[in-house]
Amino acid sequence: MRNKTGLGKPGVRTHKNNPHLGDLLLEKLGKRVSTGFDDLEKFELVDCLEKPVLNFSFYGNKRIILDLYDFLDQTPYAFMIRTKKGDDIWGLPERGVRRADVHISRFPKLIKFIRNCENAIPDDLWGLLYGYPLSEIHQFTYDWDEWSKKIRKNPRCK
Repeated sequence: MRNKTGLGKPGVRTHKNNPHLGDLLLEKLGKRVSTGFDDLEKFELVDCLEKPVLNFSFYGNKRIILDLYDFLDQTPYAFMIRTKKGDDIWGLPERGVRRADVHISRFPKLIKFIRNCENAIPDDLWGLLYGYPLSEIHQFTYDWDEWSKKIRKNPRCK
């Protein structure tokens, strides 16, 4: 059976190479990306260790999901692709469109941790894994009223 998470890769820095992996993924998936578009555009933050884990979602059938797996498997990053049916993307039905969540990191143990503990990870730890500023994580998690007022007042955040 194939390695479900792309573990065991060293995570070589590639941010000096153009185009970077984020651009290649956006080109490959086209308009299928539903969340994480901005993070893919700024993929070099993963290489600079400012964002330990990158997450994005996209829609596709089994062939597209497996094609993305094969593409990511050629990169030096650890990764995980999961649908509502779980990690077994090879067992997906041939027909039908699925939403797939992808996590990519230079840290294989973080991907393994997410795979094993995804439902038990608290919001503040997700914020750390996704590389948000600590003050923003604290406001979002513990001072929700203050944070939501700030978001409503800032037109850039809408």
